[in-house]
Amino acid sequence: MSSIAVPCPHCKKKLKLRDKSLLGKKAKCPNCKHAFVLKLPAMTPAAGEHSAPAEPSPKSPASDPQMKQAPPAAPTTPPQEEKIQIELAEPTTPVVGTSAKWVPDEPVTPVPAAPEPAASGFPHIDTSAPPVVDTTPVPNINTGTSDSAFPNIAVESTENAGVARMRELRRKNAKRRNVTIASIAVVILLIGIGAYFAWDRVEETIASKPVKPAPAAATNPAVALSQPATPAPKVADSPTNGTPIRLLYVPAGTRILIHLHPAELWAPGSQGEEFRACLGPVGIWAEQKIKDICLTGPAQIEELTFCLILGSPGAPPEYAAVIKTTEPFKRSELIAQFDGQRLDDYSFPVYAGDKYSSMIVDDHTYVIGPPGNFHATEMAEAREIDSSTSPGMESILKQTDRDRHLTIVFDPDEVRRQQDVLLPEKSRPFLNEFLDWLGEDVETVAWSMHLGADDFYSEWTFRNSTMVRPGKLAMNLKKQLDELPEEMLEGVQKMNPGTVGSRKVIGRFPAMLKAFSMANREQSGERYAQLVSKLPERAAPNLALASLLTWDESTRTDFSVKVKPKPTGPQLPDKVVDRLKMKIEVDFKRMPLEEVLAYIADETKTKIILDGGGLKLVGYTQNMRQTMNLGTVSALDTIQAIFNVKDQEQMCLIIDENAKTATVTSKPFAQQNNLKMYEFPPAN
Repeated sequence: MSSIAVPCPHCKKKLKLRDKSLLGKKAKCPNCKHAFVLKLPAMTPAAGEHSAPAEPSPKSPASDPQMKQAPPAAPTTPPQEEKIQIELAEPTTPVVGTSAKWVPDEPVTPVPAAPEPAASGFPHIDTSAPPVVDTTPVPNINTGTSDSAFPNIAVESTENAGVARMRELRRKNAKRRNVTIASIAVVILLIGIGAYFAWDRVEETIASKPVKPAPAAATNPAVALSQPATPAPKVADSPTNGTPIRLLYVPAGTRILIHLHPAELWAPGSQGEEFRACLGPVGIWAEQKIKDICLTGPAQIEELTFCLILGSPGAPPEYAAVIKTTEPFKRSELIAQFDGQRLDDYSFPVYAGDKYSSMIVDDHTYVIGPPGNFHATEMAEAREIDSSTSPGMESILKQTDRDRHLTIVFDPDEVRRQQDVLLPEKSRPFLNEFLDWLGEDVETVAWSMHLGADDFYSEWTFRNSTMVRPGKLAMNLKKQLDELPEEMLEGVQKMNPGTVGSRKVIGRFPAMLKAFSMANREQSGERYAQLVSKLPERAAPNLALASLLTWDESTRTDFSVKVKPKPTGPQLPDKVVDRLKMKIEVDFKRMPLEEVLAYIADETKTKIILDGGGLKLVGYTQNMRQTMNLGTVSALDTIQAIFNVKDQEQMCLIIDENAKTATVTSKPFAQQNNLKMYEFPPAN
């Protein structure tokens, strides 16, 4: 194909075109850099073409809004006939996009512009002017092929101009923006995850942060009676180390579970016997129920798991009992007591009857469950895998210990929903008060206790709802427990027991709760909170008896009646020493020194300070166990008896009548600070 020559209207250089398809496009002269529209010059008739002679563009190139041309040098040589390769001034494909900015090939005189905003970290793209669209008719140009003599001009552009450069900047811009957004998202995600797992510690740290004490009145600058800040006592160690309680051999749907060791609790002369005696009719009822359900007496049962299966509201609950005996039993004698017929689907004994279902697990273990083939089948299928229950029950059972004497697990919502079929009417107000005290943040509750030779161990475990964190729930419940004695005192003041013995026990119940709350320590784990306490073994029967009598009296008390004013009696002595001469009942058994002094302070209405820092000088602690039974004596005699105990002779009493306080500290501390020690009168 013959080439076509188009002269440059500015320098008259002839530009060589590959074919006619480039006519009508804008091109740039390689010699003078002048841009113009490619048009054929005047042709002879033999050419068969009717194109007009090539003329300079009627519009000055400098006025073209798409480009600005630097002033070319004046031609010094006549037009030459040399044919040179051309360059297109715009791409062959239509430009698609917005906010394009043209960059000149050569430096031009800068035009004053408005100041640009500060750099934001991303490449700047000018969007101040609308896109310029060339409305000149353009022929359909196909430059998809290339020739060895000419480069493919469809993809050529200047180094700093053209759509390709703009697209490259836009691509880099988007890439940087995506990387930045992704980085910010990752950082926020990491902060959120860290805050979720660390918030428990943050809340506990905030809650345990010591409050700056207010400046006290300077009664004696040399006396330092305030107790220094000491680390919180650790949670009491568990007296047992058993495996968790499991829901084996029982049908699905357990909502209340009671696990106990009857043989130990019913052993003659044991702590369990005294504890049951303090429960009165409740202990007698429990013994009879065990005999009726388990087909044997409590003394022959080493371990008993009793499950209540709750149905629809108003329907009586069903029960299942897993009995582990102290001695191997004879299968023939046991099977003779079973109700119903044996199922042939299993190799081990499974019976379905009209009264109850039953199953023998081994020579020590058998099961009594709800009647019917369906429940018997569920019992048989739960020999290896725990039966299904609520997520809260499944979770809280993992925190239990089957070696403890008594464990009770329940769902508060289910108990409230089924209270009409679970408890007699007169006990429901007390139940609702307890459930309201737990609040809506508790999903499931487990309480266990163990009666030791010297200690009474109690452990409350609460599964928290998703609306509160375990650490926060533990602190909230501990705070509520600390407030419970005062609330109980308000209720007790409205009671009027009929006997003197009941009146005394019920009157002491708020003080017992105060000692119980002081002994409790809170802790938390993954999806549970705990309150753990260890008290002297005397606390178990005392709390049991006081709770029973108080509950019984509450069923006959009208709490809407205002408390009657107390009869006017003798006023409390003004002096601290005279208050400490008041009579109190003393019967301590391994009670910590801190709790003993708190009891004396409550009985005498005296502020007693235990100086832990002073006691440390002689190696004493606030938890030193005190055991004594003095009967009814004065508080001063009680304190003197404490000081006379072996290895406790270095303690002393400081009485400040001006501050109305009594401080228990050490003799070396009092001597170092020139404090006057109280001299006890000689014993009679």
